[in-house]
Amino acid sequence: LHHDAEKTREEILSLIAHHVTAVNYIYRDTRFDGRIKHRNIKFEVQRIKIDDDTACTPQQTYGEPNPFCMENIDVSNFLNLHSLGNHEDFCLAYVFTYRDFTGGTLGLAWVASASGASGGICERYKTYTETVGGMYQSTKRSLNTGIITFVNYNSRVPPKVSQLTLAHEIGHNFGSPHDFPPECRPGGLHGNYIMFASATSGDRPNNSKFSKCSIGNISNVLDAIEDNKKRNCFTASAGAFCGNKIVEAGEECDCGYDDDECVDRCCYPRQVSELDKIKNETAKGCTRKSGTQCSPSQGPCCSSESCQFVPFSKNVQCKAESDCSYNSTCNGRSSECPPPLPRANKTRCNEGTQLCINGECTGSICLEWNLTECFLTSNVIPNIDKRKLCELACQNGTDPSTCRSTSEFAHVVGLPEGGISLRPGSPCDNFQGYCDVFLKCRAVDAEGPLARLKNLLFNKDTLRTVAQWITEFWWAVLLMGIAFIIFMGLFIKCCAVHTPSSNPKKPPARRISDTLRRPMNTLRRMRHPHGGGGAGPRSIPPRQSQGGHGATRGPSHGYGEGRGAQYYPKGYRSVPTASAPPGNSAAPNYGRSNHPELYAGAYSGSGGGGRSSAYEMRHHNKV
Repeated sequence: LHHDAEKTREEILSLIAHHVTAVNYIYRDTRFDGRIKHRNIKFEVQRIKIDDDTACTPQQTYGEPNPFCMENIDVSNFLNLHSLGNHEDFCLAYVFTYRDFTGGTLGLAWVASASGASGGICERYKTYTETVGGMYQSTKRSLNTGIITFVNYNSRVPPKVSQLTLAHEIGHNFGSPHDFPPECRPGGLHGNYIMFASATSGDRPNNSKFSKCSIGNISNVLDAIEDNKKRNCFTASAGAFCGNKIVEAGEECDCGYDDDECVDRCCYPRQVSELDKIKNETAKGCTRKSGTQCSPSQGPCCSSESCQFVPFSKNVQCKAESDCSYNSTCNGRSSECPPPLPRANKTRCNEGTQLCINGECTGSICLEWNLTECFLTSNVIPNIDKRKLCELACQNGTDPSTCRSTSEFAHVVGLPEGGISLRPGSPCDNFQGYCDVFLKCRAVDAEGPLARLKNLLFNKDTLRTVAQWITEFWWAVLLMGIAFIIFMGLFIKCCAVHTPSSNPKKPPARRISDTLRRPMNTLRRMRHPHGGGGAGPRSIPPRQSQGGHGATRGPSHGYGEGRGAQYYPKGYRSVPTASAPPGNSAAPNYGRSNHPELYAGAYSGSGGGGRSSAYEMRHHNKV
C-alpha cells in the first residue's frame, strides 16, 4: 500500500477481520437443526501470520524455506502445501492469497464427512499413506484447511464475492458438498444458495443463505461431533481473543501473540515479556504502553514512531480511491481511517460494465436505462454461439421474454458497436458457465477434466455420430482395415530381420543403420531369406556320404538354450512401474466458480489416518 509495509499489514488485517465478520453473520443466523439443534456458530481468529517478500529473498538462510514463494503452484498443490503444517490446535486454518489460479478458481477446501472419513472441521494432524512414483510413503497432514484468493482473471474480486467464497469453502469444511437436487439450486430472480457449484453475483437474496440440502449435510456432521464420532474442537466464546492482531471489544490494542510477532512499540502482546514486566508491573496483554495515544494495530492513522494520531496537516492518505469512492486521509482525531466519500450513484465502474451504488460497484449497467440485467441462455436459444452468451443482456422488469443482448440496442443507447461484453470470469448462461479469457462461455463441470474426457469419448451423442459415419462410409472402413493389416504385416516382417534370433540356421540380424543406408538390400533379404548355415542365398545343403563303413556325417544341427538365451530367477516377473500423483486421488471436484469447482484427490489413511475425504475447490468466475 503506497510502498508502506506497516500500512499494508494493517490493510491485510482489516481485510481478514471484515471477512470473518461477514461469515459470522451467515453462520450465526442459520439454524442447523439435525438430531440436535445447533445455534449461534461463530468464528474467532486466534493466530495470523503474514508472509511478505522478505521470506522469498535469496539472502534468507535462516529457518525453513517458505514453500509459498514458488510462483507456479496450481490450486491443489497450494492447498497440499498448506495442509503439510500442523494446524491441530485450531478448528480451521485458512490461507488468504492473491494468486490468479487457472480456470477462475477462487477457493479450495477439504470436505468433512459424518461417517468418520478424514477431512474438514476439527481434523487432527495425522499420518496418511500416499503413492509417489509407485512407492508407498507416509506423510503427516492437517485436513482442517482451506484457501481463498482475491484475484480472478487478473482482476480484484469484489468484497461481497470473496466473503461468500470464504463462507462456501467453510461450508465444505463443515460437510456440505455442492447443492445438487434442482430444488436446492433454484436460480431465477432469487438466485442460488451459498453451496451452488458455480459462482454467484452476491446480490440475490439466496446468495448469502444455505439451502436446505446444505443445512442437512452440515447438521449431520455437527451431530457426529456432538456424539463424539468426530473430534470436538468447539468451545464457548470468551469474547475478545488477545493475540490475533485484530482489535476486538474490550481490547485497547492487539499486536500479536508474543514479542516475536509483535512489531508494535506502542502495545503489549498477549504474552508480556519479563523485561516489560520489570518496567511496568501492571503490564497486561493487548493494552497500550504508558504515554501512548494509540497503537498502529488500531488503524493506519496511528504513527508507529510516536504512538500518536497522524496529524491532519500531514495529509496522509489511508485509503486509495476506487471506481466508486474517493480517497480518504487521516483526520488527526482517530487511529482509524475515515470512511471515504462515495461517488455519485450510477457512476460507471468495472470498466463500464457496472454502476456504483452507495460507494460500491454492485449495480448493473442496465439500471442506467431502467432495465434489469438478465442472462442469454442456451436452453432458450438452441445452438447459440458460446461467445454470444458472454454478452451483457438486459430485460424489461421481470419478463424473461424481453431479454436482449446490449449488442442489439447499442446504437440506441450510445454504446460501442457490439455492445458490452462480460469480463473474463463472469458467470454466464444463467450461472451454468463462466466466460473464459476468449469471452467464450464455458460450461461448469463439477467433476473435472477426467469426467469431460469420459463424456467426450463415451457420451451417447458421440457414439451415435460414430455409428452413423461407419454406416454411411462402410467402404472406407473396409479399406482402412485392409490397409492396416498390410501395414502391420510389413512392419512385423521388417522388424523380423532386425531382431536377433537364437536359431543358428537364421542369419545374423541386420543393423538399422545398414537398412537406412541400403533399404533395397533389406527388401531383397526379406524376399529371399538366407538358409541356415548355407554359403549363399540359394545354397544347397552338402550331400551325405552313401553307405560304407567309413562314411562320415557332419554334426547334426541342434536347438537349445544356447545363443541369446537369458536366465531369470524362478518366479521372476518383470513389472512395469508408473509414477502417480500423491494420494489415491478421487475425481477432482470443481467448486465455486463460474467455472467448475475441482475436487481434489483423497488420501487413504494409514494407522490413525483412516479414510480421507475429497477436497472441493471453489471456482469463481464472477467479476
